[in-house]
Amino acid sequence: MGGLLNILDIGGSALFASQAAMNTTSNNIANANTPGYDSEITLLEPVDYVSLAGGNANMNNPGGVAVTGVQRQYDSFLQNQIYQQQQSLSSSDSSSNVLSQVEQAFNETGNTGLSTYFNNFVDSWQQVADNPSDAASRTVLLSNAQALVGAAQQAQGAVQSAIKWANDSIAQTVQTVNNLASQIAGLNQKISSMAGTGDGSDSQLRDERTSVMNQLSQYVDFNYFEDPTGQVTIIAGMQDLVSGSQTEALSVQPDSNGDNQVYMGGRNITSVIQKGSLGGLIAGRSDAETQGLDPLRRFVAALVQQVNQVQEQGYDLNGNQAANEPFFTPLTLDATANSGASITASVTNESQLTLDEYNITYSGGSYSVTDRNTGQSVTASVSTSGGSTTIGFDGIQAVISGAPNSGDTFSISPLESAVNNFGVAITGGSQVAAAQTAGEPGDNSNALAMLNMLQNGQVPGLGNDTLTDYYKGIVSTTGALSSAASDSQTFNSNLLDQLNAQRDSTSGVSLDEETVNLIKYQQAYEAGAKVIETTSQLINTLMNI
Repeated sequence: MGGLLNILDIGGSALFASQAAMNTTSNNIANANTPGYDSEITLLEPVDYVSLAGGNANMNNPGGVAVTGVQRQYDSFLQNQIYQQQQSLSSSDSSSNVLSQVEQAFNETGNTGLSTYFNNFVDSWQQVADNPSDAASRTVLLSNAQALVGAAQQAQGAVQSAIKWANDSIAQTVQTVNNLASQIAGLNQKISSMAGTGDGSDSQLRDERTSVMNQLSQYVDFNYFEDPTGQVTIIAGMQDLVSGSQTEALSVQPDSNGDNQVYMGGRNITSVIQKGSLGGLIAGRSDAETQGLDPLRRFVAALVQQVNQVQEQGYDLNGNQAANEPFFTPLTLDATANSGASITASVTNESQLTLDEYNITYSGGSYSVTDRNTGQSVTASVSTSGGSTTIGFDGIQAVISGAPNSGDTFSISPLESAVNNFGVAITGGSQVAAAQTAGEPGDNSNALAMLNMLQNGQVPGLGNDTLTDYYKGIVSTTGALSSAASDSQTFNSNLLDQLNAQRDSTSGVSLDEETVNLIKYQQAYEAGAKVIETTSQLINTLMNI
């Protein structure tokens, strides 16, 4: 009788195991279209069985099957690849968004780009050279000069809008990252409380956490590891963004240029964020500034410098020497102090300006000047009188008032306001200095000199490029950057699709496979029931003997 009861127990274990497997299979089928769901399998193992023959019978281990847990079909290595690729795709997406706006700022199609207005300005000087005493030609020149000013300011505005969009998006992205980090920390706590159960009760929570981490990978690059309790630690910006149930929030602070810098734990981590939309926005903003905004300002500053220099060497239609009649509004300097002392700066000789930006450092009781563009020290004259110090170099005079502390720095830029202050200074066509000799209205020598400078002049402040070649370089560079970001976007999208397809084949739900499993477990359930039915009949037969 004992052997039959053991068989009855074996049949019962078959029923329970088959039912558990059918529950798991049914759950898989129900979640076949649930985003981020990893298919599950019921883990079965045989119960230790000892033969009843002879004296070695072990009635406590009659055999059968036991359910040991439910396991997710999860490939951590593949999932990490997906995280990394999502970070790359989001980075190229964001960078492309910024750079496409910058590219449009220098769009030369349809004769609406800055080069069209520059060429019109050059052509107007040709017309003045052809007929220097013609008032109409001079009026057209001033009109085209005004149009050039407007086009340059419009281009700068478009680039600045792209930069502002990037800065605003960085602030929004930081908030999103913080929200997702908090969700992961909360899920960590819940998963940890279920650690060691082995019944698969935490599978849904793990799927949810994987989904949230996948969202996080869209916004910032990170690495992670999982501890024995099931909690993940997420490292971003070389610090723990999530550790167990705790998070370290990101924040943004604008720098002196108004650019949002990303901080974590009081440390600026902007430079170490490389991927995700946050990394793409930071990189795109940098390219917009260094390859779009700064070169545009340098182009305008060089144009002002060179045109004024030629203008002031000539004579206007009234026979006046144009030394005090600059064609464009002269360049001004922006000076800022990272100090308790203050600074003012002015141009003493516009022709001597290198168009570079400078840092002045006070250390050990003396001042030093460094060219920010070249990194080289600059020879400067320094004189102190009363409570102020005057520093002269490269056509610039800086006056520092007050008592600086050692290590204080000051910055001077001829570029920051170059486009904002860009304007036509002369008020009438008669002030155009077309002649190089006073009292000769038909003299076009200075107009020809201007024309030659505009078309062929190698400008020191532009690395000895001509104005035309330098501007073409801006257009070419911004276009190439935008194209490269777009190509990267396509490549990363295709690669992510391949990885997701691979993940679906490994972890996703196959309805065909689950249907086969359902039939298999149903038949196993029916067979287990048949074992119980047959054993019950045998027991009844024995009882009736």
